[in-house]
Amino acid sequence: MSTQSTPRLGLDYVLAAQAQKHVTVNESLRRLDALVQTTVISRSTDAQPGSPADGDAYILTAQAAGAEWELMAADGLTIYRDAEWSEITPRSGWRVWVEDEQVLMVFAEGDWVRFTDSIDELQDLQSLGLGTSADAANPFSAKLNGALWTALTSGEGGNGDLRCSLNKEAAGKVLSLIFQSAYSGRAEMGLLGDDDFCLKLSSDGSAWQEVLRARPDRFLIQSSAGLAVSAINGTAPSVRRNRIINGDFGIAQRGDSFVAASSGDRLLDLWKLASAGGMTVDVARRAFAPGQNDVPGSPSNYLEWALDGTAAGYPAIEQRIEGVDCLPEGTAILSLYASASRPVSMTATFRRHFGAGGSSSDVLVQQTLSLTTSWSRQTVVVPVASLDGKTLGDNHSLALEFNLQNGEAAVDIALADIQLEPGDVASPFERLSHAENLQRCQRYFAKTYFHDTAPGSTTMTGALRSATSGPGDTAIFDWRLPVAMRAAPTVTVYSPQTGAAGVIDAAGTDLAANVLSGSEVAVAIQSVAHSGLDLAAAHIAASAEF
Repeated sequence: MSTQSTPRLGLDYVLAAQAQKHVTVNESLRRLDALVQTTVISRSTDAQPGSPADGDAYILTAQAAGAEWELMAADGLTIYRDAEWSEITPRSGWRVWVEDEQVLMVFAEGDWVRFTDSIDELQDLQSLGLGTSADAANPFSAKLNGALWTALTSGEGGNGDLRCSLNKEAAGKVLSLIFQSAYSGRAEMGLLGDDDFCLKLSSDGSAWQEVLRARPDRFLIQSSAGLAVSAINGTAPSVRRNRIINGDFGIAQRGDSFVAASSGDRLLDLWKLASAGGMTVDVARRAFAPGQNDVPGSPSNYLEWALDGTAAGYPAIEQRIEGVDCLPEGTAILSLYASASRPVSMTATFRRHFGAGGSSSDVLVQQTLSLTTSWSRQTVVVPVASLDGKTLGDNHSLALEFNLQNGEAAVDIALADIQLEPGDVASPFERLSHAENLQRCQRYFAKTYFHDTAPGSTTMTGALRSATSGPGDTAIFDWRLPVAMRAAPTVTVYSPQTGAAGVIDAAGTDLAANVLSGSEVAVAIQSVAHSGLDLAAAHIAASAEF
């Protein structure tokens, strides 16, 4: 033998011809008694006990004090036997049960660590219970007051991400999370028997009501009580989100085609040619082909803005939105669909006009949109600055302008479903009924003609009538406007027979007429006197646009 003791526990060998062999054997038995199924009282006791019992053992601390303990090394084992303390130097891998902590320690790399801290891998466990017992129905069970999952950082060898995946065998199976109160289910969410994401609720744990179902292309609210929300994109549910009026170009009270339009000309309702920019400009409302899917939501119309020649300025169309305070402070978003006959850049600008006697105009945002020959959705985030310190004058407004650059060549631009809403999420276009859309437009422009008949057309349909008799009579027409207008309107009178402006029809004769009175809700006109005036007729158009 190369040594006189065993290599692992340090037990002395009994040597040949050794006297008093029992001494060696007994010492080895004492060491075995200390090291086999090793138990210590504590690993945090600093002071050497004054009245230890035979067999008491400790792991020594760095602050160990006492006649014998202070001579021993920290982290060593000390065992009291035969009225004295013996020191045993631990080796890597030795395990010790610490009674006062009820913990198993292992000696590794010169230090005592919890045995559980040394475990870096568990495989193929049949069950696991944390703070409770697992069973066949719940092979993983945990009873605790908090849990944390955190990503392994890049510095620790990970990538900083954390993604938890739950998987089911097939679409017809269930993958869900159930939320309970006193072990009675109240909510369940997940893939409940199909691949839709669902949320179910229960008041008693037995009767369940599906309230939400989400698919890649649809979000369904199925609660029998409906949906109660305080705001949608920052707007109360009863208030229309879209601040743009006639953004789908469904209303065309002045007609749906404007050839060689001039700067300042009114186009489809609420839209104006702000500048022709030295180009020949034609504007028309076009119909989408039935079943098209380039622009979602089944829109009916789009605006075609055709420009010919070379721009000697900045061709632009605009809409003025009533009130610079039409958007709350914060963020708004513009969305629209657009295409062009060739790739071209178009600028979208939001400008606040503070009105007569108000503060100077300012620009909220100006952004270049890149249009291609295919329809694409364009968005512009609009930072809405505070109105603090601003003065609001008469007729203040927010202007949306689309313009091309000086020097731009001929191009045809198509625009559809223009929407401006509070918040930073562009929601699907808010499509209104024709009747509601028309009413919103009539706050700014109204007429007695049928809605698809342009002012100045020769038709009696919708014309006002005035019964008169006797020589020297005048014809008076009272018209109650279909909705209250933004302001007392500018009124134009037309003859139903000839379409001439500024006159009424008196049995085939055009008579000059003037506004007798006008307000936001009603207009009255009166013709000049006419000998033998018989039944008279007139059309009226009223504008309260910016």
